[in-house]
Amino acid sequence: MAEIKDIRKRLSENQQYEANLRPAFPKNMLVELTNACNHRCIFCANRKMTRPVGHIDDALMLRVLREAFDLGTREVGFYATGEPFASPNLARYVGEAKRLGYTYVYVTTNGALATPPRAREVIDAGLDSIKFSINAGTRESYERIHGYDDFQRVLQNLAFVSEYRKALDRPFRVYVSCVLTRYTEGEQMRLRSLVEPLVDDVLFLNVVNQGGFMFEINEYLAVNGSAPTRTPPCPMLFNRIHITREGYLNACCVDYQNYLVVADLNVLSLRDAWHSETFVELRRRHLEGALTGILCHNCLFNQDTPVEPWMPQYAALYRPDESQIAAEMRRRLAGWDAKETEAIP
Repeated sequence: MAEIKDIRKRLSENQQYEANLRPAFPKNMLVELTNACNHRCIFCANRKMTRPVGHIDDALMLRVLREAFDLGTREVGFYATGEPFASPNLARYVGEAKRLGYTYVYVTTNGALATPPRAREVIDAGLDSIKFSINAGTRESYERIHGYDDFQRVLQNLAFVSEYRKALDRPFRVYVSCVLTRYTEGEQMRLRSLVEPLVDDVLFLNVVNQGGFMFEINEYLAVNGSAPTRTPPCPMLFNRIHITREGYLNACCVDYQNYLVVADLNVLSLRDAWHSETFVELRRRHLEGALTGILCHNCLFNQDTPVEPWMPQYAALYRPDESQIAAEMRRRLAGWDAKETEAIP
């Protein structure tokens, strides 16, 4: 039986990559079963998305799983820009991945749809780990952040999963992650006290300009007044496969508009797409640090500059009314006293 690594070790390994224009085929893959989501998290670009909502084609999903496995991929996560439990086929795809021989199959979920029957079905299909994204430590804060009053429901679903795994005859990991904002950074101890007895680890991450689409978090949400920046290249172009629900190979797992699509797997094999000239050129731009005009520039450098899709024929153009986005954010944050939040034990 393959080792199921600690999540912090896995996150560290995700930063390692082969700086090669045509790197070896990755061992890890993320698949967007759907870009639909049942929540509207205030820091998430899903609520801005203009891309049509849908589900991945069944035949393409099964084909990609086989192709990736034959090329050496052994880990697959069934999530990206949407909620994996919004896919009616989640358990079936988990089961197919395990049948093929994938050694690590995992999901990240907001947990509201991971009800006991659904969670049991997916775990029984062979899931190796689940991470609940719970982005506040109180019911009131949770509703402001997630947009829905599901705090108690999610905690109950988490408790079920934690208890259910005790009957399993195999390793199964349970995690919680929390994206911190300036309003919720004082709730870390509260959330930890609620979930730590149920899980293997709790991760706290400061809010970022997600995928380069959320620059306004600097004004409204960033913990230290500004979201962090990173230095190119981004490891994701070199060490992980990202499949969109349309069947595109994407360079990024949080590209809500398909601005970083590099190939169409409906017409190309996964092998040919991974080493396609369009992907090679994007990797070259990253290695040279020449990202102006590309979405990656806004993501890595926390900017809000004009960008264009890498392959326009596959993208949904992003021209939102930013005044409406800002108005919604102000409405949801209205009356929220950060000092009172920080005082919560």
